[in-house]
Amino acid sequence: MIGFIDFIRKKHHYGRYKIVKSLIKNKSKNLLDIGCGAPAKCMKDGSFLRYLGYGQGIDIEPRKIEFKFKLGSITDIPHKDRQFNVVTAIEVIEHIDNPMPALKEIHRVLKDKGTFVMTTPNNNLFFKTFWWLWEKTFGQEWHSTHLTTYKKNEWLSLIKKSGCFNIKKVIDYWHINTIIEMEKA
Repeated sequence: MIGFIDFIRKKHHYGRYKIVKSLIKNKSKNLLDIGCGAPAKCMKDGSFLRYLGYGQGIDIEPRKIEFKFKLGSITDIPHKDRQFNVVTAIEVIEHIDNPMPALKEIHRVLKDKGTFVMTTPNNNLFFKTFWWLWEKTFGQEWHSTHLTTYKKNEWLSLIKKSGCFNIKKVIDYWHINTIIEMEKA
């Protein structure tokens, strides 16, 4: 059963990677991936960067990846202003309790007209039901790790309120995740 669950987990993560890659495919390869650790026990650190084949990463814990890496967080990015053309945060922003400083910090490190793509749970009834079951069974390591639980429309409202980004595209993934492509305002 665990093998099947790991297969589904990988399929879900790589499905998101494929969508994010399609959103940034014609952008610069000057990319920062925030939270570049393993998204699941069945996957390796730097899995999104490895899927892309380029970029650099930050994470709050040391990681051994074949790409340039620095310790840092989404609210304290260890890079200079306007350094990156593209920033990604795949299933990261929901793990902090106040996303507004994170949006402002990402805005700081993005070059003018830079692209930010984030994926995050859409805390709708379907996701809540799925997540409750997941935390009780195979996903116990994720219990109580989602500190910000917004629905898609709440994320979009927060992004607009920040004044940091113009929303370019919103994609629902499996009815439980939202993928948002933005351009620096």
